Amino acid sequence: MATQKLVVQCKVCGTEFELPEDVMDGEIASCPTCGARYIVRLKGGSVTLEEFKGDVEDYGE
Repeated sequence: MATQKLVVQCKVCGTEFELPEDVMDGEIASCPTCGARYIVRLKGGSVTLEEFKGDVEDYGE
């Protein structure tokens, strides 16, 4: 069974980047181009990025 690539678009610079297949809801992701940080939200088979505000420790790294 083929896995679907999780590709998202940065809301700051517009760069499309791929998330790891094992990404979890609430994990922090960064744009490889501008460094903007997002909280990954997984809901109903779709992936969305929520703006990351703050200085919370990312235990997923």
